[in-house]
Amino acid sequence: MWPFTIFGWPEKTSDMNNFFPGSLLETGHDILFFWVARMVFMSQELTGQLPFKEVYLHAMIRDAHGRKMSKSLGNVIDPIDVIHGVSLAQLNKQLETGNLDPKELKVAKEGQARDYPNGIPECGTDALRFALMSYTSQGRDINLDVLRVQGYRFFCNKIWQASRFTLMQLGDNFKPLAEFKLSGSESTLDKWILSRLSFAVEACELGMSGYSFHQATSAMYNFWLYDFCDIYIEGSKPVLMNG
Repeated sequence: MWPFTIFGWPEKTSDMNNFFPGSLLETGHDILFFWVARMVFMSQELTGQLPFKEVYLHAMIRDAHGRKMSKSLGNVIDPIDVIHGVSLAQLNKQLETGNLDPKELKVAKEGQARDYPNGIPECGTDALRFALMSYTSQGRDINLDVLRVQGYRFFCNKIWQASRFTLMQLGDNFKPLAEFKLSGSESTLDKWILSRLSFAVEACELGMSGYSFHQATSAMYNFWLYDFCDIYIEGSKPVLMNG
């Protein structure tokens, strides 16, 4: 009953009229019958409508070794810890506040020391989101490796550095055109990067619209890192230095 009771059902509220039925439900495949199917049954019975038109089944997140996350193994990863970072001592302390018996606590701490000897590095929200989207290529299960998330943090920093460099070269008085148009003076390198950008945009649009999120993240990653930073910016530096 959740999809419609949150909007004030059985009263005919403005929220009910504006937001029900929804378009997409995102959930795990393990509760397809226990939750999703029952929402459909109840919604059809009580409102005469489907609560949503599409269901996106995300993968189940496991640790880097493919094991199901369990407090007794000490391999549960809190997203907040990935975003802000946490030391091994703090991870151990989190276990101590749980209800593990001494034997399980010892095993869990050993697991944390093995997997996170230096704790979990601060990765940030954007890197975690990007990593989870890129992991969707693995299928029904995601083997989450914090080091890969950290790699995407470095990638996000690369985007910031490239943007900062570009804005510095454009100057404080730069104002983008309301509508992009070729001037006719573009170099071969300029035309090449525009073609690569067009390819990346198309790949992202196809990936996002088709729920192939890894296709979108791969296109963004390859464009920013290899096309824009490694080739275009480096190739443009001699021109910029000579005015």
